[in-house]
Amino acid sequence: MTNNTERRIYQKPPLSVDDQISLLIERGLIVGDNKAEIVYYLTNVSYYHLSIYFKFFQRDDIFIKGTTFEEVLRIYTFDNKLRFLLLELLERIEKSFKSRVARNLSLATHDSHFHTSMEHYINETRYNELQLIFETVYGNSNEISIDHYRSKYTEPTLPPIWTTVEILTFGQVVKFSKALTRRNQNLIARSFGSDAQYVLNWLHCLSALRNTCAHHSRLWNRDHTFFIKTNHRKYKDLFTDNKKLFNYLIALQIILNEVNPTSSWQIKLVNLIDEYDIDVVNMGFPEDWKDRLKSIKIN
Repeated sequence: MTNNTERRIYQKPPLSVDDQISLLIERGLIVGDNKAEIVYYLTNVSYYHLSIYFKFFQRDDIFIKGTTFEEVLRIYTFDNKLRFLLLELLERIEKSFKSRVARNLSLATHDSHFHTSMEHYINETRYNELQLIFETVYGNSNEISIDHYRSKYTEPTLPPIWTTVEILTFGQVVKFSKALTRRNQNLIARSFGSDAQYVLNWLHCLSALRNTCAHHSRLWNRDHTFFIKTNHRKYKDLFTDNKKLFNYLIALQIILNEVNPTSSWQIKLVNLIDEYDIDVVNMGFPEDWKDRLKSIKIN
C-alpha cells in the first residue's frame, strides 16, 4: 500500500530515571524539592504511563507554565482510585449478568446445554463462532469445576451453561448473548428492566470499561471506544452526546439499580471528586450530573 506520508524511524534512546527527571525539568515541569517522590513514581509507575497524564498539561511536549508534578500526581491518584471504585461495581454486574444468562435461558428452555443448540442462535455463522469460543475456553481451563466435569462426564462435550459462563469473560458472555435470537436476548435483557437493544449495548460498553479499569488504563479525560445507546425513552435526557465516562456511569447506574439498588457508590464518587478537586468536565459530566445519577430509580 502506498503511503505519501514520509516514514519516520523511532530513534528515542532509553533513559534512566535521573535522565527522565532532567527531561521533564527541561520541558518546564516543576518537580519541587521532594526528588524521592518523583523517583518513586517514575520507578514504580513508569514515565510512559505517567506521560498520558503529562500530555494534558503540555503543548507540543512543553509543560504549561507553572505545572507541578504534584498537580499531575493529583490527577493520576484520583484516576487510580476511580478505577478501583468502578472495578468493584463492574465485577458485581458481571457476576449478576452471568447468573441471569444461565438461569433465565436454562429455565425457559428446560435445557442445561442451551448454549450448544443451533436453534437458539440467530444464524449458523454466529453459532459456529460461539461453539469455537466455548471449546477453546473449556479446553484451556483448569478451574476445579471444569476438572470435575471432565472427570465425571463424557457427554455432552461441553459443561452445562451455568458452568460454562463462569469461565467466559464478561465480553464473551455479551458476545454470546448478542448471537442469540431476539426472543432469547430479551429473556436476559428484561431482567435488567429494558429491551435487548439497550441492555446488551450497555453491558457491552461496561465490559469494555471493566477491561479499561483492569488494565490500569486512564479513565479521566478519555474518549471511550464504544458509543452508549442513549435514545432510550426513559433515560435519553440523562445521557450526553459524547464518548466520555459520564455516559458509561449512567448505563452503569441503570444496570446496578437491578443488581444492587442500595449501593452507596455515588456518595463515594462525590467524595473522591471533592477530595482531589477534579474538574469533571474532562470526563463529560454535565453541571447537573449528581441529579442525573440520583434520578435513576427502579420502576
